Amino acid sequence: MSDVKGLLIALEGIDGAGNTTQARLLARWLRRLGLGVVLTKEPTKGAVGRLIRRRLRRKVRDPFLDTLLFAADRAEHVASVIDPALQRGLVVVTDRYVESSIAYQGAEGADMGWVEAVNSFAPRPDLTIVLDIHPSQALARKKGVREGFEDEDFLLRVREILKARACERGYVVVDASKEVTKVHVDVKRAAEGLVKSAFPSIKRR
Repeated sequence: MSDVKGLLIALEGIDGAGNTTQARLLARWLRRLGLGVVLTKEPTKGAVGRLIRRRLRRKVRDPFLDTLLFAADRAEHVASVIDPALQRGLVVVTDRYVESSIAYQGAEGADMGWVEAVNSFAPRPDLTIVLDIHPSQALARKKGVREGFEDEDFLLRVREILKARACERGYVVVDASKEVTKVHVDVKRAAEGLVKSAFPSIKRR
């Protein structure tokens, strides 16, 4: 997509890693720099996203169906939110994206190459940040509010996939076990060079 003017930044991590909090803080920092920002997340609030959330609450798992449902939700997300924002020159910060599908459905038993192929329509992020934390600490943070993928052994498999792919593909890995503001500093540092290169006239903050 050579005509895309904006930036796409994806935050990935296991449940309880702090993706939502860090995506919100990153978006707030980018706005303070004077940039137009779209903060979004997956699953979305669309029809397919709502179906996925219901399945997660019921703890229903099927790697084949899950892959297709997440891809369908993502296709709508890309078409209605991500692509239009990028074409307008905005920075899109997404709380979860393709790597979550590959890691979670891969941990469920799906062929990761197939999951990646199913999602090949999705624009590649300019930056992927993996928030890394041990599942025991991540689950303790959730304070009993769990849905879907709360099994520690399962999340260990997800974590290892995310870390392996980050190593292979050059994603930024941030220690998410630290205090929220310290994690934000690391996330901000990871994004700063890319953002200033893409938008050289931004305000310094």
